[in-house]
Amino acid sequence: MKNKVFNPLWVFVCGLMLSVASCEKMVTSQDVSGSSLSAVTRSSTGDYNRLNFVVFDENGERVDQKNQELGDEDFGEANFTLPVGTYRLALVAHSAKGNPSVNKRTFDANGDVKKNESISFSNDKGFTDTFFDSQQVEVGEEAITVPFDLKRIVSMVRFLPTDVIPEHTDSIRIYYEGGSGSIDVVTTYGNVHSKQTMWFTKDAPLEIYTIPWQDEDFLNVTIGAYQGSNLLTSTEIENIPIRRNAITTCRGNLFDGKVTNVSFSFTIETTWGEPIDYVIPGK
Repeated sequence: MKNKVFNPLWVFVCGLMLSVASCEKMVTSQDVSGSSLSAVTRSSTGDYNRLNFVVFDENGERVDQKNQELGDEDFGEANFTLPVGTYRLALVAHSAKGNPSVNKRTFDANGDVKKNESISFSNDKGFTDTFFDSQQVEVGEEAITVPFDLKRIVSMVRFLPTDVIPEHTDSIRIYYEGGSGSIDVVTTYGNVHSKQTMWFTKDAPLEIYTIPWQDEDFLNVTIGAYQGSNLLTSTEIENIPIRRNAITTCRGNLFDGKVTNVSFSFTIETTWGEPIDYVIPGK
């Protein structure tokens, strides 16, 4: 995997009073070099192909969002018009199959923050190399400049089998717990104990991504080899160490976990048993 070097993004934001009809819009662009983010991204090696710009208000509610794909004419540039106030601006770069979901801040019964606002990926969208940054800004009547410094927020685990994949395998499933598929927008760490699943073809590199909860974390993994819907082998690996912005390489037997076919036989009782008579008591 190649590491991508990110130049800071500059976000220009201007606010307006609710009674004002128009104002300059928020624009993202590259630093003083003058080249746009899209120019850099289009010449990259595919570290990401989606950008999601999200604006939250001071209560953790999403107020606007822009989703972009590589190839879009405006890729790397987002425009917002915001009323005067306090906001958190978030930017996530990734290569999932679709855009992530956005979750608002939640509170407990005492009114304290239970969970910060978050951006979440799911099993059907997939988990990929992911870069993120967020900034809290005060939007006034004058334009302001906010620096974005995108950093890799995921860890990656690469599996290198030392045994032979079963002959009739046509797909491999990796199920893992311990990390998160959701980004806490404030802390930039994981905030949901996700049950993550990735499917691979027999010849594909076995690499999974997750968002750690803390600097040092662990994954529990189950690797299954399948022929169609039939499970051929299943191997569990516990306490795999992970760290944000680091690759953990696991070498060993991945396909020696034995499975046993279990079949069911059953009968259905078709004759009703003794009936029950019940008289409703009078009032």
